[in-house]
This record gives sequence, structure tokens and C-alpha cells, in this order.
Amino acid sequence: MKITKQRLKQIIKEELQVTLTNEEAGEMFGTEVQQELEEQEQPLVESINVDTLENLENAIKIAYEEMMTPVEKDQVYADTGEPVSKDPEVMHRDVVGFIVQIVTDVTEAKGDIQEQ
Repeated sequence: MKITKQRLKQIIKEELQVTLTNEEAGEMFGTEVQQELEEQEQPLVESINVDTLENLENAIKIAYEEMMTPVEKDQVYADTGEPVSKDPEVMHRDVVGFIVQIVTDVTEAKGDIQEQ
């Protein structure tokens, strides 16, 4: 199972809380996102370079594809010893959760630095 580009953008948008104007968000993520933002009245701040966003999208895509590639041998998670699932739906959920956790860890660490 592959994650769509639109879903990756949604994950990035939610987790990084990139702040753009509604119009810029519409240009980057589509008019549907722009309309949703306008309805929620959540203005976004200009704070990310297009190249940075593209690099982030590419890194997430590569990580997702690597982690979704099934392996022949049975494996277990190092931290829990639980078996790694070969079910594509379970793999997708686990991979997205892992990527979201990395983003959360990175953004929380940056927040700690800014507060000091």
C-alpha cells in the first residue's frame, strides 16, 4: 500500500504546523485545503521555503518506501521484541506513526531550544 502525495502533505501540514497565508496554502496544497483553512479561520504564517518543503516531502517519501518494502525473513522490533507485520495495512499504519513520531520529536526538541 502506498501513501498518496496528498496524504503526505496533510501529515506534513499538521505535524509541522507550517504557517502560511490561506492563499499560499491553497497554492501548495490545493484549493480544498485553502477553503478548509478559510472556514476554520486559522491563518498561517509564511515560514517555509518551497525547496525545504520539497526536500522534506522527498525524505518522507524515501523513508516511507524503504519501510514499506517487505522483507523475506521474519523480524521483530528491537525495543519490544514484537514481530514486524507483513500486512500492508498494518505496515502503513506503523510507518506513518513512526514518521509522525520523528516529526514530533524533532519539533519538540526545537521548541525546547527556542524556550531557553
